[in-house]
Amino acid sequence: MSEMPPFHEYLGVTLERRGDGEVDAVLALAPHHRNRRGVVHGGVVAALLDTALGAAVASAIPKEWWCATISLSVQFLQGTQGLHLRATGRVRRRGVQVAFASGEVKDDAGRLIATAEGSWHLWPHRPTPSGAPRAPHYVVMRGSGERIEVGKIVAVGRNYAEHIAEMGHEPNAGPPVLFVKPSTALVHDGGEVRIPPGMGSVHHEVEMVVVIGKPGRAIPAEAALEHVAGYAVGLDMTLRDVQAEAKKAGNPWAVAKGFDTSAPVSLVAPREEVGDGSGLRLTLTVNGELRQADSTSRMIHGVPALVALASKLFTLERGDLVFTGTPSGVGPVSPGDRLIAELERVGRLEIGVVPDDPAVD
Repeated sequence: MSEMPPFHEYLGVTLERRGDGEVDAVLALAPHHRNRRGVVHGGVVAALLDTALGAAVASAIPKEWWCATISLSVQFLQGTQGLHLRATGRVRRRGVQVAFASGEVKDDAGRLIATAEGSWHLWPHRPTPSGAPRAPHYVVMRGSGERIEVGKIVAVGRNYAEHIAEMGHEPNAGPPVLFVKPSTALVHDGGEVRIPPGMGSVHHEVEMVVVIGKPGRAIPAEAALEHVAGYAVGLDMTLRDVQAEAKKAGNPWAVAKGFDTSAPVSLVAPREEVGDGSGLRLTLTVNGELRQADSTSRMIHGVPALVALASKLFTLERGDLVFTGTPSGVGPVSPGDRLIAELERVGRLEIGVVPDDPAVD
């Protein structure tokens, strides 16, 4: 069986965009759109309105976002036997997760055929259908909506002097600590961090994230930015008690740093819009309380140096992420908390915290 075309194409609708949040949709009527008396089917009018209002919502949100109809109420006023129908849809109000739209349909003579009101659910990325196979782990470019599959996550520790001090270490000019998180740790904006049971406290660490766009090995610092696709704001969630025990025993941090949902990441801002990643204000609030705030200019090692160092140890591939370290102010989170991370000129990341329940997967 061949793939079905998008519904508006199957119906025969032509979209005429007039601006953000307002769309015209035109349908040239064919015999299969009419009943035996030659009057246009009510279902056709309703489908035309759904298309027009939905397209208006889609035009008012970022390209990488996704929307779906929650409800549509249609009031039919009269039938028509004309040759064309024109529907206008417009967004009336938009929130973070829902948008409301209204519109009407007129015939060739300008007579009002039907009106409609509806609501649409909004996602910052396309949702995965229930029961569908898991898609590769990815990040999304802001503006274009391009998905970049993520391979590995290279994370940096001890890159802000005040954070080094708050963790009980002596600041020094030596190389930063590097560790790796799996791509299964990724969470998108609007998602949830799941706290593993019986493993102690989980701490937040807000960070600038570098997204690699061009592969390379042993990249010179002066050429490092050529390998950067863009920047995001992320959270390096850490099982702090587990990490402390690992440090005492001289063991690696893999469990403390790499558990599922330990790496929330925002949309990716293109490098051309941000530059070298310096001089950007980085903040984190928990339930509205400011917990972390600093400038990326206070990193001990900047983006070019970090990309160069990481690429000497690991071949960097397109889609790899480099977490660049956290400033001071790290602390515990609990189920029910809402975390909002922001990075100037890059974006915003909002995440919830819930207890982990492996039985749900």
